[in-house]
Amino acid sequence: MGLLAASARAAEPSAVEQRAREDLDRQLQEMVKTPPPEIIISFEGLPGAGTSKGYKLVEADFLVNGQPLAIPGLDKLNGPGQHRLAVLTVEEGSYTLVSHVTYANESWNLFSEESGFLWKLTASVTVQVQRGLRARVRVLPAINPTAPDPRLKLKLSHDVTAEMTVPLADVAVPDKVDVGAPAVAQAPAKTPPPPVSPVSTPVAAAPPVTAPVKAVEAPEEGPVAPAKLLLKVLAGKRPAAATVYLRSASGAPQRVVLDRKARKPVEVMLPPGDYRVDVLSQGYLAQTRKVTLSREAAPTVAFALARAPVKKSQKAQVKKEVVVLPRPPRFAEKQATPRKGSTAGLALLVDMLVRDESLRLRIEGHTDNRERPASARKALAEARAEAVAKALVAAGLDASRIETTGLGDARPKAPNLLPRGRELNRRVEFVLLRSK
Repeated sequence: MGLLAASARAAEPSAVEQRAREDLDRQLQEMVKTPPPEIIISFEGLPGAGTSKGYKLVEADFLVNGQPLAIPGLDKLNGPGQHRLAVLTVEEGSYTLVSHVTYANESWNLFSEESGFLWKLTASVTVQVQRGLRARVRVLPAINPTAPDPRLKLKLSHDVTAEMTVPLADVAVPDKVDVGAPAVAQAPAKTPPPPVSPVSTPVAAAPPVTAPVKAVEAPEEGPVAPAKLLLKVLAGKRPAAATVYLRSASGAPQRVVLDRKARKPVEVMLPPGDYRVDVLSQGYLAQTRKVTLSREAAPTVAFALARAPVKKSQKAQVKKEVVVLPRPPRFAEKQATPRKGSTAGLALLVDMLVRDESLRLRIEGHTDNRERPASARKALAEARAEAVAKALVAAGLDASRIETTGLGDARPKAPNLLPRGRELNRRVEFVLLRSK
């Protein structure tokens, strides 16, 4: 027994060896620690700007997620070359830059076709960043010499590139710790940085390393090429200010702020995959869409906003978890699909579920007591509920948030003796449920 106890004690590391291993662990953690994300924003001076024969920048402002940037004076921005606007150390997430610039032609005269013109240009771009990633965004005004209309002579765009702030390197780690001497990890071997590509997709940070490990290997590939999505939100015929949330099965939702001055669709760079796109705008009903992104195409998701009702009689009312619509779907006798033009009120349901992620919906179908044989009424009621659910899914709601059931003529809302009563009984009802 004495020999066994001595052997057990010898197998345990000493306090000195334990401290040495902990010191090695700490040094390895520091080697692979990634810095916070950075966004560097610069402005490319228009060739010939500020000269007697060129175009003069007379106004400029730049917003990042709605917050203005402090920028150099217009005299400096009018000069040729690249001018740095900001170096931002940010949290992980999505950031939208909206650029507004105004140019005037300094060489105009009474007979010039550009006499008195002001070119008011707006463009926006969204980048997604993560630890270890630096995004470089250039604001690029340009002259279009072949423009058929003087108003199109100038244009504005953005260029985005990404790079890793600290390239990963192989780290040599000793197999054994020399007890009695401080543990020192070998210096990382220098490796060339990955190629910079015009993307805004985040690069995953290296995972923490614990001893004993022989090496931390750099990934074979650089940043992954993203997919492009174009967002367009209109109120009537004009762009609208809105907040858009892009949600995928993996990761936190990405937030994009759209400016009402953005005349062109807003470009958003995201990893390829399936997304739900929710749009919210003050004074309008919330909407949602589904989109699949790939590198082969750049789909446009367009929203035509509808005014939110102001009068109480025009709003959806919730009574004991049942949503009462001011204009509910109506059904002809023996028909499963709603009457044409009677589903406009479903937009109020979409608005409710987009704004509250915890809500689900049960749609209950009903019939009057004269539709079809009694044995077939429950199936007809179920078909009505499914038809309305299909319309909500077509509007963008996730099918997993909707369930349906058919109750036949078991719960009449009005007497079936009169035609009006039977029409009221041919209906669906919406019951709110909470996700567990």
